[in-house]
Amino acid sequence: MTITIRAGDIASVGTTGLNTRVVAGRECGSCTLCCKVAAVEEVRKPNGVWCSHCVAGKRCTIYDQRPSSCRSFYCQWMLEKTLGPEWKPERAKFALVKTDGGHRLTALVDPGFSSAWRRSPYYENLKHWAAEAARRLPDIYLVDVLIGQRSIVILPDRDVDMGVIGHDEVLRLESRTTAAGPMIEVSKVKRMATAA
Repeated sequence: MTITIRAGDIASVGTTGLNTRVVAGRECGSCTLCCKVAAVEEVRKPNGVWCSHCVAGKRCTIYDQRPSSCRSFYCQWMLEKTLGPEWKPERAKFALVKTDGGHRLTALVDPGFSSAWRRSPYYENLKHWAAEAARRLPDIYLVDVLIGQRSIVILPDRDVDMGVIGHDEVLRLESRTTAAGPMIEVSKVKRMATAA
């Protein structure tokens, strides 16, 4: 079983495709971390740098005219009541987002706190979610971390630093059977090589 993930599948806000029901009582407040960690294609803003329209810790200066992808974006802390206050992005130093119809969970990490995802309780949860994803074989679900443009795929038995995924590249996940059981392999390939 092989699944191919494009670099742009998670890189931009507005690609969540989730029901935007916000947990009662939750609001962004002073948290503006998504304005740094997520890319916004409409304003040509890459992952990991502050949007020129954001006043950090306050709000968007073009809020009423902000791009539609920003209007539709919600981090998982806003949507999942099981995530406690420690998961709020301004505290965690990353924003969790789901894409691909819930088949991909990504921690968009603030490059100024590049190891934040490795702290407890975050890392243990990411590993748990990666193990749950592996149990869903033959379907393959992806748990990963983006630190700016750098991608790290989290697998149950290891973390694989994929480096920068170029716009012409994709991540390929493959499940293969070994004597120890199913093993998930991840590789970076040119997009043309995966076209069928």
